[in-house]
Amino acid sequence: MAEQCFRMKGTTLTSIVLDVLQFEPDEFDQQLATKIASAPQFFTRSSLIIQLNAAISATEFELLVALCKKHQLQPMAVKGNVGELKTTINDLGLSDISQSKSTDSDISPTETPASTDSKSEAGAVQGAPKIIDRPVRSGQQVYAQGGDLIIVAPVSEGAEILADGNIHVYGTMRGRALAGVQGNTQARIFCQQVEAELLSIAGRFVMQDTIQSQCWKQPAQAYLEDDTLVVSALV
Repeated sequence: MAEQCFRMKGTTLTSIVLDVLQFEPDEFDQQLATKIASAPQFFTRSSLIIQLNAAISATEFELLVALCKKHQLQPMAVKGNVGELKTTINDLGLSDISQSKSTDSDISPTETPASTDSKSEAGAVQGAPKIIDRPVRSGQQVYAQGGDLIIVAPVSEGAEILADGNIHVYGTMRGRALAGVQGNTQARIFCQQVEAELLSIAGRFVMQDTIQSQCWKQPAQAYLEDDTLVVSALV
């Protein structure tokens, strides 16, 4: 009997959702370029889900995808008002996930994430914490499923750390940290020194420019307050 060639497993991925409200090619191109320039290390080569909120033609959709690729985004799926675009979506090698359930959030802090029943009053979720005692390098991803993530080492620029519960980084935090990824709005992020590209809790994001204006290179925590992600220095 031949040896097994593959296994199929579920996974947790972080993707950007591009919420298309209307499409005018020149304006779209210019606005997308400005957005990418605001945090190139976060956006460049990021996987992209295109959310269509307005009807567009097949030709317009092909141009929209081409503009995304021009700015080094990687479209992988489409949902929303796909209309007569199913053949075009398939021809472009994308997936139609219009019927899929998902939790989206704007890159600006907004309301969206689903709730979870596994959180406690302190914000932790069930399960033992995952402890990492080595540096998390650029391009690496570490995920603590069902619990907190504790890292007693630096997290490099370009790295990504995720947890269903809280995140603690006892070192310099330069990459992306996403806590409460299954919707736990009580989760928190604690950093000994924050220089992060992005911080997120339950789908609410703040980018590097916001962090720089608040507590850059200081011990800090991030938490949700009235659906807004707050980043403050630890006294």
